[in-house]
Amino acid sequence: MTNKLIIFPFDYETIALVRNLNLLGSYGEVVLISFQGSGMIGKDACVVDKGQVTDLIVKPVSCLEQELESCDDILLVQSNFKLDVAEVYLPVIKKAGQLGKKVMCNFTLPDSCMELIQPSEEHGYKLILKNTFDVRTEHISPPDPSSAIHDFFTPVLFVIGLNERTHKLHLQLNIRQKLEAQGYQVSQVTSNGCGELIGAHSFPQFMFEGGMTETQKIIMFNRYLKKIEQSEKPDLILVGIPGGIVPFNNTFTNYFGVTSFLASRAVRPDGLICCLHYDEYNLKYLEHVKQYMENRFSSSLLGYALSNNVFDSYSSSTVNLQYASVDPRFVEEKKQELSSYPVPILNLSSDEDMGKLTEDILHYFSVDHHVAQF
Repeated sequence: MTNKLIIFPFDYETIALVRNLNLLGSYGEVVLISFQGSGMIGKDACVVDKGQVTDLIVKPVSCLEQELESCDDILLVQSNFKLDVAEVYLPVIKKAGQLGKKVMCNFTLPDSCMELIQPSEEHGYKLILKNTFDVRTEHISPPDPSSAIHDFFTPVLFVIGLNERTHKLHLQLNIRQKLEAQGYQVSQVTSNGCGELIGAHSFPQFMFEGGMTETQKIIMFNRYLKKIEQSEKPDLILVGIPGGIVPFNNTFTNYFGVTSFLASRAVRPDGLICCLHYDEYNLKYLEHVKQYMENRFSSSLLGYALSNNVFDSYSSSTVNLQYASVDPRFVEEKKQELSSYPVPILNLSSDEDMGKLTEDILHYFSVDHHVAQF
């Protein structure tokens, strides 16, 4: 028997899951629900990334209560839309609890919401938050800042984005599945909070919270990855880094790329793949970015992956960043235009390019640099 999963609210942040439903295991039916006015209602989910048709039609929020009656689980995601958490999510959680459904959140609910949910626990439903997903960190206390960190004997590959919204998760899932299809064991840390749903690990919540120094976060992340290496004994550790690695400008700072820097101090990546927005790049710019990344992360760039997302700086504000999508054909044209660059430029929408990238990764780790004998 297959189960039914609701994803709410569906938007760009969850399109990678929709395009990799096979990783969701027992969910044979997935229902996508979004807000009226989102521009997606009644349309195929592909409207958010202009990719291949998914055959999943986005339903309005008015259908949510009816769908809850017949679903098994519901995944609440942190949306691109600026929402009042208590107003939007709390009624859904309580209703699902009354119906005995499992509720999963890919973000941490604020304490004010948790206090209201606690009295309802007698209904016997299970609420799973991003911070409770991370069972590997629940018994780890902040370390002494003078503590040593562990070496790694497994190659580590970072998937980074020059900026946010560059289809990093889609790339991570694609690489992982292609490697696993060839018999390799891949341990994955995803760049968002849905990792445990797809047989992976989420980027740990403690990396974004206060109460610890940057030094302690580095040590904790090192131990987090080391536990994964020791318990899963993978051929490759694939780490998706949330956010962007550099400020876009003085207004859109990408949090100054602090997360990526801390992660790279916890474990030196053996290789990098950088996801880019679609833009009017030239060879000089790509070389500048390559040199910057390789110096910052003390690693080699294996390829640029070009998405069809465009950052709309004219329509954006500091609290509401705006993006648009271009037809994947433009991405292919830009890739061809930059084909003389020595580092591969790949079209994220092309399965053929993703296959080529996977072969390049295997070759890099097993032959070129002898980092590991795959």
